[in-house]
Amino acid sequence: MKELTRTALYCAMFLAVGAVAGLLGPSLIYLAGLIDASVAEISIVFTARAIGNILGALLAGRMFDRWQGHHYIIVMLLCMIFGLVLVPFSTSLPMLVVLFFLLGATEVSANAGGNMMMLWLHKEKVGSYVTVLHLCHSAGSMLAPLILVFAVWTGLDYGAGYWMVALYALCLPLLLWRQPSPTFEARASEVVPATKQKATFIAFLTVIFLYVGFEITIAGWISTYAVLSGEDQNSAAILVTWFFVSLSLGRLFSVPLLRWISPTQGIYGLLVISLSGCLMMLLSDASLVWIALWLGLGCSAFFPMLFSYGNSIMSLDGKRTGMVFVCCGLGALVAPSLTGPIIDVFSVAAFPYLLLVLAALMALSWQRLSVMTKG
Repeated sequence: MKELTRTALYCAMFLAVGAVAGLLGPSLIYLAGLIDASVAEISIVFTARAIGNILGALLAGRMFDRWQGHHYIIVMLLCMIFGLVLVPFSTSLPMLVVLFFLLGATEVSANAGGNMMMLWLHKEKVGSYVTVLHLCHSAGSMLAPLILVFAVWTGLDYGAGYWMVALYALCLPLLLWRQPSPTFEARASEVVPATKQKATFIAFLTVIFLYVGFEITIAGWISTYAVLSGEDQNSAAILVTWFFVSLSLGRLFSVPLLRWISPTQGIYGLLVISLSGCLMMLLSDASLVWIALWLGLGCSAFFPMLFSYGNSIMSLDGKRTGMVFVCCGLGALVAPSLTGPIIDVFSVAAFPYLLLVLAALMALSWQRLSVMTKG
């Protein structure tokens, strides 16, 4: 019963973490208007959030091996709530940069903590539980644009949407405080030999880095891409919801599907979908809604499958999991931060080419990891 309670609590937490992650993209134009900044200038908040991800993951990797997991997550959730409340009061770009740095650090700490707690709680049976956890994350990201639109529908603005997410997250620290933290248990032996673990882990981190860059670039910029292509702001914001609807459904279907296929086969299939979605955006006149749905399906179960795969070949303690999320932060930093300047220099038509390059590199890096593991 305690396992079920904690599993449900981690899933509830990931709804909030996913919503925080999903707020920035569709509210980018709102934030630019809030402080009177251009698209290129406001794109620095992606950099701030990603640097927060990196430093937050480095700190979390150390703290989760020293503190009770739930205690550290509680501190991070309280800081996250504080940042969400203050965003609509921003009066300058430096203030937004500081707040999104804070949100990035706290978001990744809760994300890494939830993944680790689930791994340590369910051990070898964690595969489907991690997928459900990330399903909740994508559901939260899917709801984020709808929360913003609902805030406007009530006569307020997108800032009220940030407060709604903060209000939901407020109940989580108390619930976590009442539950014991799972603990890490080292394996008797590793699947990957000790001499190959470093190279294998680096190859694994490379795939993580490229995948996160791909997903965050889509989620963070597809709304702006649509606005610059002539769509109205609310319709463009809903594209992020369609992306995460498809991503969530893909994760939902992957839970029973993994009974018949291996994670390796699943990852190859998702890469094919991602590459074809980029080509669809580049070469066809398909609706952006259909493209967002197809790209969401391609991204759907990639991270939970890859994370479970990594756990199957080597133990993921606090330090290693921290490094995984450092690479998540780097992935969220590089491509999304470069997207604004690339659009400014080469026009909005460069966006599909950028996604295609990221998808191709992701496929090549996964192939390398797969070959190394077989060897």
